[in-house]
Amino acid sequence: MSSKRRSFLIIAVAVVLAVTAASPFLHGLWRDYRLRDLAAQCHAAQNDGQWAQLSQAAARWTAWDPAAGEAWMYRAQAARARQEWSLAADSLWSVPDSAPEAVPALIELSKLSFSELNEPLRGVAACERILSIDPRAVGAQEQLIWFYAMTLQRQKLLRQIRAAVAAESEPREAYVYYFLAYTLRSATAVKLNERWLERAPDEELFLVARVLQFPEPTTQETEAESPSSGVQPPASGGRSKLDEVNRLFQRFPQNLELLAYKIDERIEAADVATVAELLGQAPVAARDDNRFWRFKGWLHESNKEFDEAAEAYQQALGMHIMDWNTMNRLAVVERRRQHPAEVARLTRLTEQANEIRRGLKKLTAVELVTPPLLLQLAKLYRECGEEDVGPALQRRMRQFSGQPPQLR
Repeated sequence: MSSKRRSFLIIAVAVVLAVTAASPFLHGLWRDYRLRDLAAQCHAAQNDGQWAQLSQAAARWTAWDPAAGEAWMYRAQAARARQEWSLAADSLWSVPDSAPEAVPALIELSKLSFSELNEPLRGVAACERILSIDPRAVGAQEQLIWFYAMTLQRQKLLRQIRAAVAAESEPREAYVYYFLAYTLRSATAVKLNERWLERAPDEELFLVARVLQFPEPTTQETEAESPSSGVQPPASGGRSKLDEVNRLFQRFPQNLELLAYKIDERIEAADVATVAELLGQAPVAARDDNRFWRFKGWLHESNKEFDEAAEAYQQALGMHIMDWNTMNRLAVVERRRQHPAEVARLTRLTEQANEIRRGLKKLTAVELVTPPLLLQLAKLYRECGEEDVGPALQRRMRQFSGQPPQLR
């Protein structure tokens, strides 16, 4: 090989190596330029209200950089301006958790899901993601607590309240929902579940909550266990609430809320045999629901097995110490067991609970709970020995008054 040819090959190889080495750098420069240009296009289109152009530029931006939270926010804005709600929701959900826009995007997604989109379960998922990023996000805590109350997801409601308390981000109505956990009933919730059923007509959660949130066809005292309750027409097509419950139970035989309602109705009728039969149908999940331990206690009590009844009632209170229904039944059993001091304690607590319930019924909304009612609740929590929510309420009362509250 001649020296000239050898020199040419050496130069060619050197050029190839140099270009190869520079390629990542050059690509990076081109990528940075392209992203800056797309960001400028999006900004200009937004300022001019050119939503189609904004959508196209933001789509190109996310194609180049899927982790760009700002780009997804632009896509969502363009979609909302064009009333493309599903696309807006998808764009907001696509903002990565690591992006600074993540929490604002998920807040917007939650609002959109509960309004125009009418997909509350999507809003719940957004709130859960918010709390995984920032457990102290009060708005997300408030939304989940409210939704679980409206849909009678009692175990989730109690867990969410405890989680909010642990993060010191609980809304003040949380104390009321915790107190009313097993007697929630709201005319507002009936309407909400009916609206959500428009989007998801076969959703078990909404079908069951809608029917069970109707008031009982009995006295005014039992018609309104929680604020916003009110007299409503029959559950559906002239059928009674119990007829509706039975119809749904045939469709959803594993639903704890329906089963608990049927057992309560049979307890009111003193139908021991049917209560025993229904308890025998309870799924495994019932073990974690304090109502089913109360039902078991009632069955023992009806059979004059007072020691076993007391044990079951105490198990129920161990799961939810604010359950005044169980306190009342346990007081009856302790009277039969000749424990007068315990009878007096339980009776006093039940009377306090009833007084608070009467005060709450005067509210038009749980969110409007007043400091005097919260003070009564704080006293009841303390005297019941509640160790999760009670201390948090004491903290909240100090915030209201600027000094430790007088609970006596």
